[in-house]
Amino acid sequence: MGAQDFRCAVPSFPNDTFSIQNEAHARLINATIPFDKEKDSISQCLQYKVSLDNSTAQSTNVTKAETQSCSRWVYSSDVFSSSFISELNLVCDREMYISHANMMSMAGLMLGSLICGAFSDQFGRKKAFLFFYWFHMIVAFGTILATSVPAFLISRLLVAGTGMAFYMSIYVLITEMVAPQKRVLAGTCANLGWVLGMLLLLLLAYFFRYWKTLQLALSIPLLIIAITYFWLIPESPRWLLSKGRYSEAQTILTEMARVNKKDFPQKLLLRETHEETSNDEKKIPEVTQVSESRLKSLMLLFKSPILCVRLGILGFSWAVNSMVYYGVTLNMGSIIPGDIYINFLIMSLLELVSHLMVPLSLRWVGRRLFYCVLVFIGGGACLATILPIVLNYESEWVMISLSNLGKFCITAAFNVMWLYTSELLPTPARQSGIGFCSFVGRVGGVISPYIVSLQTVLGGRVGEAAPLLVFGATAVAAGVLCLLLPETTRRKLPETVVEAENLKRSKENAV
Repeated sequence: MGAQDFRCAVPSFPNDTFSIQNEAHARLINATIPFDKEKDSISQCLQYKVSLDNSTAQSTNVTKAETQSCSRWVYSSDVFSSSFISELNLVCDREMYISHANMMSMAGLMLGSLICGAFSDQFGRKKAFLFFYWFHMIVAFGTILATSVPAFLISRLLVAGTGMAFYMSIYVLITEMVAPQKRVLAGTCANLGWVLGMLLLLLLAYFFRYWKTLQLALSIPLLIIAITYFWLIPESPRWLLSKGRYSEAQTILTEMARVNKKDFPQKLLLRETHEETSNDEKKIPEVTQVSESRLKSLMLLFKSPILCVRLGILGFSWAVNSMVYYGVTLNMGSIIPGDIYINFLIMSLLELVSHLMVPLSLRWVGRRLFYCVLVFIGGGACLATILPIVLNYESEWVMISLSNLGKFCITAAFNVMWLYTSELLPTPARQSGIGFCSFVGRVGGVISPYIVSLQTVLGGRVGEAAPLLVFGATAVAAGVLCLLLPETTRRKLPETVVEAENLKRSKENAV
């Protein structure tokens, strides 16, 4: 959705270009298109209501002419040779379609979060990952064929939805496959893949300036992973145990022990699992109920007042993180001034640093404290963008620095929230719980494009800062609410609802 600079095309001049061709061309532009004093440039959406030839253009008093909306535009090719926006003229009265397109991406993330949780808890993490990944790849190639707004909106919905679904599946799989002391590192490695994708996007976007060529270049690498990952990743042993499939879990754990050169007693798993479930009758119906229905795994959380309140706090925090993160990322060219490639590079490098900072910091501070500090700083940085306006101090770098600081902290907070949520929820409902939080969180992503459009509605310098002010205020509110959640540092993952409820009251499960 690369935005290009544009203006109204000169009427009755089929060879018009955004760049000025010669002096006569400049006179035609001045004679047919009014000057927008508010933007200090020629109008992008209005033209004079006159019909001119060269002689008329030199003699008409254009300051008194009536104006009308443009029906044709020309676009700058300095950044992009062509984009979907320029191909379908999604500007001026049709500019809201850009917000609709970003909204469809967020709605796709919401839909993917909802479907993936139930699908993964019912059929397994590996099957969910492979199914949604292949679906994502097919839709990614199909996006190139979109030639209308409805087709493009649908493709945005499906690409985002399937992408979120397979990402959630692999993230939970990674979390459940490693020891508690390695969870932070494993989660961070998973998130680094997102940053590498951003850097790859930046590199390809620099060389491929036509949107269809760029989309094709980004889709081709998906084929390699689609073929190889079928054999490379196993199913989650924790999920197999929650389903009562003990022999399959033992086979995977035995292979893991062999690869890591560790000894693993062949019948230990089956014996200990049988003894544990026999001695605790409360655990048997819980696992059985999860097997009966995909929805019952999530109902385990709603039936517990303690976990229900926590789920509400987590959902709000996800909504804020999603709103700020995607609001700044997807609309970077609108709310952050400067060169889009340089800004995106800075943003990507800061995101890389934030992901690397998280595991190092979490070794010394708890999940809850670290998350709250991050959203307080990030929210404060976004709120501080009002200062240049109040002080009437014009500086692009002040806005760039504050907005990137906010984005940096929210990215790190998002990283912590994925891990923190998975550690607060019990195994039988972990994937469904994360899916629910992600689903609720995408509400923030859905409304983020419209919050960004406040700058157009309000106008002026206040309008420029309005989106970041909203982002900052909600981030601070999320930090306050998360102070009510328990700490999970150095504790084993809760296997049952009872263990999850006792996280705050007991430290017996500390590791």
